[in-house]
Amino acid sequence: MAKKSKPKPKKRIWRALLLTVLGLGVFLLMFVSAFVFNPFEGALPELRDVVPRGVNFFVRKRGLAADFDPFPEPRFWPALSAANGFDAVENGPLGRAWGPELRKAADSARQAADEVRRATGGWVDLLDDIVGREVVVAGYTMDYSAQPPRPLAEPHWCVYTRVSWKIKAAYGMAGFGFVAGMAADQGVQIANEDDLLVITLPGQPGPIYVKRFLDVLMVANGRKLLDQAQALILGNRDEEPIGQQPAYTDGAVARIDEWARDNDVADPNVLEFLVEPNAFDGFQRYASRWPNPQNPDSMNERVLASFLNLKGWTQVTGGLLFADGVLGATGEVGLNSKQHTQFQSSFYTTDKQRRAQWLDDFLRMVPESSCAAAALRVPAGDFLHAMFDALEPDEKSLINDALRRATFQGTQVRDVRDLVDRIRIAFQSRTGFVFRRNQPDTSRDKETGELLVPVTAKSPMPQVAWVFWLRPNGAPLVEELVTMLRTYYSSFGFRKVWHLKVPIGNSGATLPEPVTEFTNPQIPATGEIAMIVFRDFFVVSNSGPLIRDILRTRYGVRTGARSIRESREYDEVERELSDTLSGLVWLDGPNLEPVFDDYLAFADQSSVDPDPKWMMDMRPSAEDAVRRRDYPRYPSISSMPKSLTEPGGEFDRRVVAYMREQWARTRTSFTAADRLAVEQLRGLARMMRAAAVQVELANNYIRYQVRVMTDVR
Repeated sequence: MAKKSKPKPKKRIWRALLLTVLGLGVFLLMFVSAFVFNPFEGALPELRDVVPRGVNFFVRKRGLAADFDPFPEPRFWPALSAANGFDAVENGPLGRAWGPELRKAADSARQAADEVRRATGGWVDLLDDIVGREVVVAGYTMDYSAQPPRPLAEPHWCVYTRVSWKIKAAYGMAGFGFVAGMAADQGVQIANEDDLLVITLPGQPGPIYVKRFLDVLMVANGRKLLDQAQALILGNRDEEPIGQQPAYTDGAVARIDEWARDNDVADPNVLEFLVEPNAFDGFQRYASRWPNPQNPDSMNERVLASFLNLKGWTQVTGGLLFADGVLGATGEVGLNSKQHTQFQSSFYTTDKQRRAQWLDDFLRMVPESSCAAAALRVPAGDFLHAMFDALEPDEKSLINDALRRATFQGTQVRDVRDLVDRIRIAFQSRTGFVFRRNQPDTSRDKETGELLVPVTAKSPMPQVAWVFWLRPNGAPLVEELVTMLRTYYSSFGFRKVWHLKVPIGNSGATLPEPVTEFTNPQIPATGEIAMIVFRDFFVVSNSGPLIRDILRTRYGVRTGARSIRESREYDEVERELSDTLSGLVWLDGPNLEPVFDDYLAFADQSSVDPDPKWMMDMRPSAEDAVRRRDYPRYPSISSMPKSLTEPGGEFDRRVVAYMREQWARTRTSFTAADRLAVEQLRGLARMMRAAAVQVELANNYIRYQVRVMTDVR
């Protein structure tokens, strides 16, 4: 019988060593799981699940690590900083205001990343291990425990971030006494408070509270948000996550998902946000004064105040979207309808209509040479009232006086309000605008050689056309308006009336309807007001040639004129357009740039002293304005005492002062800061190919979507 061979001693040693290592590994794993962190724990499905509903501000970004190379320089920065126009933006008011702050923030981020690497011997990376996967910043600026709520002395904030196993391990180790002792040697105090770490840094006014749950680390300047996070983790019914807040789900998540579908992007690079503007004291102060419906120096602001009321903004939600050559934004502004004026209530509740039934026809009329265009669904009569109300008192008085000397449909007109109320039934609830660089009309009288449309009030202001849609059978009523103006043109301060033919094709044929031009050299930039009633449209402009080109574009098949709808940029925008949008704004970068060039050139040419010819042309209207303002008891200049009207007399001095005041308003005496601002706008125009803003309006929200197309990738 053969003897059994004994195991070799060497094999027994290796087996024992292996068992020992495995035992130590199991013991170490059990120790780590019990006292540091569980390596087998899962991940929180949604980071938003631990952010409470009702925070005053919320910002979320995923995939932050992929946005930088190297940190903290964004990947797009080299292309952006090399783009045409960037220098003007960097040196303009925007760059000067934000540039130092951004550089300071970048330096702080770089120092923080370097400090993390230094303190851990290169073992931990700020992006890869701490904030690079997904990060949320949220918090409160209002104290809701007081009634009524009041601003907090300092905002309560919390940073929620997905971290790597290294940070989980570091968090677990921080609870050991020897780690706290080592930190204390560096001036950092670490203490345990319930399930939180309380860290006090040297030189900081208060402690930082840190909590971990699964792969999420939460860092806050107080316990409130962390206690709410714990309640959400436990499923406390008294707390709901932000993911269940309609302002966020409808205004941000749904809008971003729609953008992704429209652009065929599976995982968009997006920065989500929710802000309650009026929870910020600075915004409240700003909203209380802008836009000012009584601003004496800006008609644009007075008109804007008719549409916009920042005090009624409850939330602004949405996302900033980044793609090659595109910067997008989409979201929703929540409105408090109780803050609406009567006009705003009418404006925000205008009936919706499919885009193909109104907007597409308008865009086919906008020449490709336009620098901007806009279309808006708004009750035209209410809009006209709002525009007139925004004029200065003297201007309103002049127009009303002229109307009282005219008749409309055989009866006297009381004032503008009376006229608008008579013609408003002719208009549909939609209005369009077309803007184009002003090219002076050099047409001359064949007999005298004089300009047909002279301009004394030189200005770089662009050509502007205002397009109204007419209701069925509305054209005759508006034609009556044009007839009234032609009949009483001198009462309205016009010098001459011309009829501009609109050529169609190369055969010499023209449209049967000419453009009616009313001229006055004192009308800024163009010296005229022009209009035409054409089929379903009534077009008013400060340029007859612009109306002519709008109509020729409408018949582009016969004339060869192209509209903005035929551009490559519009093709990109069209796939994003809502079928029930309420308004659209279109900007063309290359066509905007020369408009800003005109403003800069005009500023260089303007003089402080009024132009003598301008003074001569301005004198009659200035005398009438001063008489009505300062001497209303005299019905005419001729009825005034000669001691007042003679050269050097009181009336004469006031007229000269009035004209100098008007000259100061119409000339562009830019300061150095004004010049930088215009150069900045020109730089922005150079950096973009085109941009579009669309809005959908309802009584309680404004939905918006922005697309800026650039060559920066």
